Amino acid sequence: MIIDYRDMAGDTVRVEAFRRAIGAVVRPGDVVLDVGCGLGTYAIFACRAGAGKVVAVDREDIILTAKRIAEDNGCGGRIEFVRGDALTVDLPRKADVIITEDFSATFVEPETERLVPHLARHLRKDGRFVPATVSVQAAPVTCPALYARIDQWASSGQKAFGVDFSVTREMAMNWIHRANLRRVNLVAAPRRVHRVDFGAGEPHTFDVEFRGRASKSAAVHGVAVWFEARLAPRVRLSNAPGAPRTLWGQGLLPLAEPVRASKGELVTVDLATRRGRDSGRTWWQWAVRTRAGRADGTTFRSFPTSVADLAAGSRAARPRLSVEGEIAACILRGFGQGRTILAVARELRRRFPARFRTLGDAVSRVGADARGVGRRPEA
Repeated sequence: MIIDYRDMAGDTVRVEAFRRAIGAVVRPGDVVLDVGCGLGTYAIFACRAGAGKVVAVDREDIILTAKRIAEDNGCGGRIEFVRGDALTVDLPRKADVIITEDFSATFVEPETERLVPHLARHLRKDGRFVPATVSVQAAPVTCPALYARIDQWASSGQKAFGVDFSVTREMAMNWIHRANLRRVNLVAAPRRVHRVDFGAGEPHTFDVEFRGRASKSAAVHGVAVWFEARLAPRVRLSNAPGAPRTLWGQGLLPLAEPVRASKGELVTVDLATRRGRDSGRTWWQWAVRTRAGRADGTTFRSFPTSVADLAAGSRAARPRLSVEGEIAACILRGFGQGRTILAVARELRRRFPARFRTLGDAVSRVGADARGVGRRPEA
């Protein structure tokens, strides 16, 4: 885990852009909220920009390391570290500035859409977000090498080691794949397909059609998606093809079969994101049309599921607890009664002896649940 955080702190393009933006946006004496603080890098930048108080929030245990880093850099007394989920944690005060970069290469994620309006309630009147706005960009692309990696068993009839994996191809071709593309991969000019103002509470889902003239004759392998963020009035950050590389890369929405485009012809792209009513997931849908044909995709096809699974999660379903559910209910009931971990573990051993053969097994399970759902001590 620490390697991931070190890699993020070493993403020079991203971190330098945020450093410049924080220096431009934070004013002396400001209260700053850093959401998903990781190693606390942006919280330290805010202190150095003159913030009077910084509240850094993260739900992961890395926040303990962030506190030590802040102390080592002379900022420990001005940063309050809060361990918890930003969607549920009680924050001590409203902020003049809120900093977050908790989004993916394509920006549109259900957690981000839930998080942004929640954070806005913690912002003072005339407060500022970093970033202020994010625009989602897209373009049809040609990328034969990446496409070949995605369709890795194409030359063997979807077989490997004597096993037929054909059923997995449709799932792979309807997934969002990480890409590191260049401008030469673009078949037509990119278009802005959506824009989110962090302070306006706008929906993150969208449904658009756009057209562009092919700049060359090529096979269109999919649609690339990325974002452009305005961090401050004069500070922009983008993970676009051809921009300085970041850990985000871009998202590639592949086509089940490439479609040919001739130089100068119009290429039509349909692109939409939709929220599942009951699943909480965001489904992407895409299609590309040229004179040679049409191909499409949807992330709905990428998940192995059945009609029974869908029905089990519907609003009209009346779920019955599995054994695992009964174990979880037993643990939560014990927590609600104020019992010790040892006492709850003994109850588990009594009720589920086949599942917990030793008291130590039960204590480990209860302790893990306590760390996951119990009230956490301050960092």
